[in-house]
Amino acid sequence: MLVLLVEDNRNLAANIIEYLALDEIECDYAESLSQAEQRLATSGFDAIVLDLNLPDGDGVHWCQQRLAEAPVLMLTARGEVEQRLEGFAAGADDYLVKPFAMPELVARLKALHRRRPERVRLCIGDLELDLTRHQATRQGRQLLLTGSGWQLLELLARRSPAMVSKQELERALWPDGAPDSDSLRSHLYRLRQVVDKPFASALICTHRGQGVSLAENHE
Repeated sequence: MLVLLVEDNRNLAANIIEYLALDEIECDYAESLSQAEQRLATSGFDAIVLDLNLPDGDGVHWCQQRLAEAPVLMLTARGEVEQRLEGFAAGADDYLVKPFAMPELVARLKALHRRRPERVRLCIGDLELDLTRHQATRQGRQLLLTGSGWQLLELLARRSPAMVSKQELERALWPDGAPDSDSLRSHLYRLRQVVDKPFASALICTHRGQGVSLAENHE
């Protein structure tokens, strides 16, 4: 189990990391929200332990503004009911008030891990999609996709190696109709810049007048 700890109190963080290690829970550490973003961009985590009062922002607001890649357990000295409800409304999965007992932290993390569904993956050549976390990597490098880019890539991966028609791709992005005839072409261009351009071989293939496919070996 790999946990990201976001806590600016270094003494507390050191104690947490040391105690989690006794239960064979590996812990990566960030002391600010900006560092947490960097860690999340390069690694996948099974849980996030998030302090609410951080040097560069409020944990509740951060949790609310982003789609967490892992369950979030909030740590705070604020224990009133209204504040706990605010944390849950922002997307937290659990809440622990300081000071807390280390065995309780371990028990709550393990409970979060058990409740989490199994990660579902799709692999096309050296491209791997984690459907649970909405993350894609190629040759081990994480791909930075927009929301629409992920939608297109997931649809193409689920159908791989079959072709997906232009009409179906447009419906996936714009159920009420595409804004104009070039919109899909623009989105596919940006997707190729991320998925194919940095690598030696292309996985995305356009079938002129028909649709698009995602495959390791194009016929």
